[in-house]
Amino acid sequence: MLRPAMPSGKPSARSAVAAFLLTVGLLGGSPAFAAPEPVEPAFVWNAIGRVNVPHGFCTGTLVGPSEVLTAAHCLRHPRRGRLYDPDEVHFVAGWRRGRYVAHARAASFRLAPDLAFDARGLPTRLEADWAVLRLERALLDLDLLQPLAVGWPGGRPDAGRAAQLLGYAQDRPHLPVRLEPCPIEPNGPAGLLLHGCVAHQGLSGAPLLVPAATGWNVVAVHLGSILYEGRRIGVAVPVRRTLPADLWR
Repeated sequence: MLRPAMPSGKPSARSAVAAFLLTVGLLGGSPAFAAPEPVEPAFVWNAIGRVNVPHGFCTGTLVGPSEVLTAAHCLRHPRRGRLYDPDEVHFVAGWRRGRYVAHARAASFRLAPDLAFDARGLPTRLEADWAVLRLERALLDLDLLQPLAVGWPGGRPDAGRAAQLLGYAQDRPHLPVRLEPCPIEPNGPAGLLLHGCVAHQGLSGAPLLVPAATGWNVVAVHLGSILYEGRRIGVAVPVRRTLPADLWR
């Protein structure tokens, strides 16, 4: 999300996952990262849009006619200490310089059952930091807008494969940017996916994409940048296609 919020610390071999949760942060300085490139209008990218809330925005991806995948921390009100009401959350598909393909409010949220926030408003477990917005109406236009597929092509994660990250950054809020390549890291804490792109602030909720036979598949939802084993790296929650009957995880 465009407002910063993540814990910081140093991972230890003794408890990789627990220590890892302390390393997440919006890191200052000027790290090496994939240069963002403007994405001009293209059919395949119209499913990616902005998730607008009263205090900012994140990126979201249409993954069903009325289902949008994003990061759960984007939905938390910074002052109320709870989630926004669904009707305060808007998804704007294909937002580009004031124009868009479709728009709808959220009607409800689908969240991880163990999602919780600490006193600072940070997710206590990064693996639970995902959300699916149920929109008030279906957004489906076979000529302009179709959901993106979810899950690894072939059904299995492919470490070392180059992916790309696409969404709306704080410094370019009105035109999506693409970061690539984002190689998938072979090792990381359970329930999380590490990748090689350190993304700009505002890209929370953006899809990590890999090519598939029919286009692009969403394999994870981006959360932020972390310090892991002495280097800065992107972190995301892997997702699998289990909608609409079941939870994502």
